[in-house]
Amino acid sequence: MMFNFKELKSIHLELSTRCQASCPMCARNNHGGLPNPNLKIADMSVATFKKIVTNEVLETVNHMCFCGNFGDPIMNNDLIDICRYLKETSDNVNVHIHTNGGARSAEWWEELKEALPEKHCVFFAIDGLEDTHHIYRIGTTYENVTKNAKTFIDAGGRAEWVFIKFKHNEHQAKEAERRSKELGFSTFTMKNTNRFIGENRFSVVDKDGAHQYYLEPPTDNKVAEITKTDIDHFMKNYQSCNIECYAKKHKEVYIDVHGRISPCCFIAHAPYNYPDNRTIVKDVKTQIVNQYYNLTDDLGGVERLDLKQHSIKDVFDSEPWHTVWDKYWGTDKSIMCAKTCGDFKNSKPKEQIIETVNLDDLEDL
Repeated sequence: MMFNFKELKSIHLELSTRCQASCPMCARNNHGGLPNPNLKIADMSVATFKKIVTNEVLETVNHMCFCGNFGDPIMNNDLIDICRYLKETSDNVNVHIHTNGGARSAEWWEELKEALPEKHCVFFAIDGLEDTHHIYRIGTTYENVTKNAKTFIDAGGRAEWVFIKFKHNEHQAKEAERRSKELGFSTFTMKNTNRFIGENRFSVVDKDGAHQYYLEPPTDNKVAEITKTDIDHFMKNYQSCNIECYAKKHKEVYIDVHGRISPCCFIAHAPYNYPDNRTIVKDVKTQIVNQYYNLTDDLGGVERLDLKQHSIKDVFDSEPWHTVWDKYWGTDKSIMCAKTCGDFKNSKPKEQIIETVNLDDLEDL
């Protein structure tokens, strides 16, 4: 059973599907160069945001995360007005913004700081230094991102430097951490990505689909190659796992840029996956998409989950929202739920069996 509306504490909300960057492992494109044909470019307006995130919602929610699956929240022209609305409406909400930090002027970053509630943090994705950052964060530069971050910090903003470690930048991690302190970041976080699949390298292509170079995992975190045997093993065993739902545990809900509510960003991601013809994952991804539409139907259909027409409270208080999980966590488990939140006691760790977006990778815009 899912939790009740009055227990809701956190909202993860996608404000935009636009982004000026072309990060090769992002689902909004194929290996950096080719746009995702399933993705619809959109922004959530401040009017829609206010309609969804009402005073009633803000009486219970104390955390608002602007990240999403496909875009960068700072690309939404209403972001400052949205933050100002939260500051004026709630004394309790803590706002987190995840961004590549490569857009906007110095004046805009200063205005953002003034609009944000006292409790806030902007997470800047900076994956290297002058000569390496752009290798993954294609379309951004180290110089511009750090300039924007410093402007925000100097205006009194709280910021965290998030560094994804690859083979090409791992030697710069200590220097990056030193610079983060020098620039005034409150925290430096280093992480690995688990978006390598099939082999220990990832091809980056241009807009014509031509190979340019490879991304490789750091030398101290070699990624085990995922084989068809691994996936077959997962598919054979996932029905026996226990689902320990992240959203339920953290009393969180996900809202996409179109205003549709979902238990989490992982489930909401499914229908927009880039078409993938790799044989070892194609069939499983097809099943995940089919399960997504079955779940949507069981929850009352797309219209019933549209928060421009129904309130969050109405959705949470509906019988389907609480009862469908007997099926998707029990009798006929969701593959997405199993691979993201499944507890496998006698299997390989789920992150080594099939491609997934790790819960710690929400900042990987």
